[in-house]
Amino acid sequence: MKRSILTILLAGICAGVAATAVGAPRGVDQGIRSEQARGAEAIMAILAQKERGLVRREATLEAREADLRTAENELNARLEEIKEVRADIQKMLVELDEDQKKRVTTLVKMMESIRDKQAAAILNQTEDAVALEVLMRMNVAKAGKAMAKMDAGRAAFFADKLGAPPLGAK
Repeated sequence: MKRSILTILLAGICAGVAATAVGAPRGVDQGIRSEQARGAEAIMAILAQKERGLVRREATLEAREADLRTAENELNARLEEIKEVRADIQKMLVELDEDQKKRVTTLVKMMESIRDKQAAAILNQTEDAVALEVLMRMNVAKAGKAMAKMDAGRAAFFADKLGAPPLGAK
């Protein structure tokens, strides 16, 4: 497209120069004709130089487009890798959650099988989240007896947590 416009422009300039040279009176000095020819040659040289510049610019743009396509492909490949890693991590988290639930279930069974005073002593020293989870899953009567034997402040803390609304509810 750019070349065809440039070619049309060159043809028009050449036609104009030729018409001027042909239409010149016979008695006009040959110096004018040669001057017109030099002018036409200079214009042709400038236009050829412009065309070379446009060709170089077009090649540069094409190279940049190719680089961008390559970078885009690399980014898409990396994105797919990240999605796969994310899926793997989510799968591992689900497995960890299942393992955690099994361990808590086992711990609940142990706490229900021991005496209230022993359960209270163990739950007093256990991390809050674990102790709360165990108390929530324990038989209500056994959990109540264990809380009754706990330190009053710790038992009050667990009572607040057990009575709190679920997340998001107000």
